[in-house]
Amino acid sequence: MDVHLRDLRYFVAVAEELNVTRASERLFVSQPALSKQLRVLERQLGFRLFERVHTGMALTRQGQALLPIARDLLERWASGVESARAAAPAGTLVIGMQTAVGRGLQQEALRRFRTAMPGWEVSLRLVGWDDPSGGLADGSSDVAFTWLPVPPGLRTYVLATEGGGVAMPPGQLAIAWREGDVSPQVVAFIDALRLVATKV
Repeated sequence: MDVHLRDLRYFVAVAEELNVTRASERLFVSQPALSKQLRVLERQLGFRLFERVHTGMALTRQGQALLPIARDLLERWASGVESARAAAPAGTLVIGMQTAVGRGLQQEALRRFRTAMPGWEVSLRLVGWDDPSGGLADGSSDVAFTWLPVPPGLRTYVLATEGGGVAMPPGQLAIAWREGDVSPQVVAFIDALRLVATKV
């Protein structure tokens, strides 16, 4: 049998008010709609929850037995929803990448970042070589692994110096971020990278 939370809320409100009119006002529902939903619930359950008395309504024995359980279910549902909301990420750190980052730097820095900033998610974003800012210039990245030099307005921390090869000149791999950005997630990721980079 499927009973909706709305029906339980209706039942609890009427049980607490012992008056359909007051319960309907409390629930912002019309009295006829509330009465109809209670009848539907009683049909689903196979027993009456209320009986009419000269002062309004009274709970039947079955209604008295069900009331604490209905309250508990509603409280547990509300608590569960709050827990689920609290489990949502606090935000997302977007890391722009022009290239794969070797030497275990990225993985170790991400591990440290997640320890320092629980609840934050990380999104790795591949950025084309035509954007030397790694997505920082247009705001699509919070930090970026880039090759030096970078455009003005960015701060960098050099992670590695690569020797040149046949097809590539020597270069410096850096982490970059917007100048003046002191948001906690950016600072935490830069700090994590600095700790990791000094060990390589």
